[in-house]
Amino acid sequence: MRRKKKNSFKFAGKKHSRRGKISLTLACLSVLTGIGMVALSIQSRGNASVYIGSAGMFALLMSAVSLIIGITSLKEESYKLFPVLGSVCSGLTLAGWVAVYVFGF
Repeated sequence: MRRKKKNSFKFAGKKHSRRGKISLTLACLSVLTGIGMVALSIQSRGNASVYIGSAGMFALLMSAVSLIIGITSLKEESYKLFPVLGSVCSGLTLAGWVAVYVFGF
C-alpha cells in the first residue's frame, strides 16, 4: 500500500477547461480531415474533385475556429493543459493549411 505524501496539494474547484477540450478536438479533426483528403487525392491519382477542395477549406476554417476557442479558453480559471494543447495544435494545423494553400497557388 502506498502512503499518502505529507505535502500533497489538492486544488479544489479547478477543472479541465471544456473549451480547451473542444479546441483540441477540433484541431485533431482538422488533421484527420487533411490525412483523409491526401489519401483520397492519392487514390484518385491527383485528379480530386471539387469536394476534396471544399473539405480542405472547411478544415482550414475549423482550424481557425479551434485557435480562437483555444486562445479564449486560456483566460479561464482552470487547468491549462487542454487550452495550451488545443492552442498549439490548432496554431500548427492552421499554419500547415495556410502553407498548403499558399504553395498551391
